[in-house]
Amino acid sequence: MLLPFLSYSQEQLKPLSGILKSGHYQKKESSLKTASTSTLVELPFFDDFSYAYKSVFPSVSHWLDSSVFINTGFANAPISIGVATFDGLNKKAYPYNIQAPVNISARADVLTSKAINLKQSWAFVYSPADSVYLSFYYQAEGKGEAPEPNDSLCLDFFNPNQNKWEKIWGKRGYNPGPTDTNFYRVMIPIKDPLYFDSLFQFRFRNNATLSGSLDHWHVDYVYLNKNRNIYDTVIEDDAFVYQGLPLLRNYTSMPFRQFTPTEMATSLVSYIRNNHTGVKNTSYDFEIYDKANNLVHTYNGGNANISPFIPNGYSNVPQHANPPLTFSIPYPLTDTAIYTTRYTIFSNPDLVRSNDTIESKQILSNYYAYDDGSAEVGYYLNTFGAKTAVRFTLNEPDTLKSVRIFFDPIIEGVSILGSSFRIMVWGDGGNGPSVVNTVYRDSLVYPEYADSGYYVFPEYKLTSCLPLGIGTYYIGIQQTSNQALNIGFDKNTNHSDALYYDIGNGWQQSTIKGSIMINPVMGCYEAPIPVSIKENTIKNSFDIYPNPNNGKFKIKQDSKFEFNTMRITDLIGQTVYEHSFEDNFEYDLDFLRCGLYHVYLTGKLNTTKPIKLVISK
Repeated sequence: MLLPFLSYSQEQLKPLSGILKSGHYQKKESSLKTASTSTLVELPFFDDFSYAYKSVFPSVSHWLDSSVFINTGFANAPISIGVATFDGLNKKAYPYNIQAPVNISARADVLTSKAINLKQSWAFVYSPADSVYLSFYYQAEGKGEAPEPNDSLCLDFFNPNQNKWEKIWGKRGYNPGPTDTNFYRVMIPIKDPLYFDSLFQFRFRNNATLSGSLDHWHVDYVYLNKNRNIYDTVIEDDAFVYQGLPLLRNYTSMPFRQFTPTEMATSLVSYIRNNHTGVKNTSYDFEIYDKANNLVHTYNGGNANISPFIPNGYSNVPQHANPPLTFSIPYPLTDTAIYTTRYTIFSNPDLVRSNDTIESKQILSNYYAYDDGSAEVGYYLNTFGAKTAVRFTLNEPDTLKSVRIFFDPIIEGVSILGSSFRIMVWGDGGNGPSVVNTVYRDSLVYPEYADSGYYVFPEYKLTSCLPLGIGTYYIGIQQTSNQALNIGFDKNTNHSDALYYDIGNGWQQSTIKGSIMINPVMGCYEAPIPVSIKENTIKNSFDIYPNPNNGKFKIKQDSKFEFNTMRITDLIGQTVYEHSFEDNFEYDLDFLRCGLYHVYLTGKLNTTKPIKLVISK
């Protein structure tokens, strides 16, 4: 694990020590479970975590603990959509001990089954002769960070008769290497008569670095049943493996005011895995529902033969893998819009129906996003004054209200909290951010770590709302130290073409596949944007120079007008400064905060239309 900062300057990724289900929670070791605290579960016991697109917690019908992270993004090629991820985070995705040394491994996550009835089912009495097996699949690292040799993943059985847990299986940490993306199958027979009790339980647990989302293990397809054997390896199951892609062409989300029909994607992508050893005849369709749950679009991809995933990979049937999208969201939108796409496959026989249907939501609210809402690693620049910028295009004039950024406390979390940065906006330079047109430069702020729930980004409000016209802008930050600030980075969506960085040698496009978690929030006004803000190209009777400026500027008026007063207002029309007007006089407004203002000149006969004044310190 490469944790120290590199001595040279460039863009880098780090393992996370927090994901977007943030919070502060200290886990307490749960006591031994009995029937009085757990409803009995009958055989078969099965969980493939395919509900991961709906919940980040394990199913309460199967499990007692909630410290593992149920997700769709951390694993490589899972058996079906959704895995249980073990790491160094508690159930609120905050490190168990953010100051724990990285070379120390200790007890971290636990996933404990509810009490399982292995004694008697109706008139049938279980015994070792019934060939009861527990099987599961595991993967080290995935899209996260590889566990070290002093880390481990273990399986314990609970012996109700002796009231104790006993280790049954364990795997030491290792580095799988870039080509090892396999899930490995484990098959455990239950032979000891002491386990055949109505209060039998099993649990998974891991040892890991407790300072964050490190030392990853992913568990999938947990199955306990009778009448099995060591050769019980055939899975008669077609399954979705990953979430569906957005309905949008350029973003995962965008403001409803900025949506136009040209933003729609022309096709979708589905990852379908045939876990059987033979060809499966499978049907495919999807439906789209609006915010009121009205069905607005259907697609039927028909039936097709799907080859086994091993050795052929995901289904490559075009009408299933890349179905066309002929639906378009109504335009123009006047409010937040939410569309749910429900994908379904069907084959017969199929042992697991729960992974045959998935849903994905398309949200058009007030923000832009390239990421899918969850981070697998952190992105950083280790250079004083480094700049990070993300490309966004406005189809209509709008105002930038704030920027949501997910900072992650990786190892040096306390140092990160003390490292300031500025929200920045750059104009379009044709091939990246402009080197001469800095549109906005805000005051210093500091990273924050959200503690209010899953998928919550800290939001950094601009000092003043920034009106922006139609066009392309680059929104991001400039740091004021060489401390790695570790911005959340999504490895499941690739928009590296929109990410740029400058470490002192000019702007460069990112070479790292993924999407950085910087989400601009638009719309300072509930009502339509005032006409005076839209009309940013109107010629006027005076000029401000320099503009933008640090609070010091001059005004040059047209000689045919006579003005005696200069007045400055904020974006809601409140006067923040008024002074007698003198041509070419240098005004010093250092006391005003960074942001955008309107300047008016007034004379005996008329008042000018406003000109924008941008103060950037």
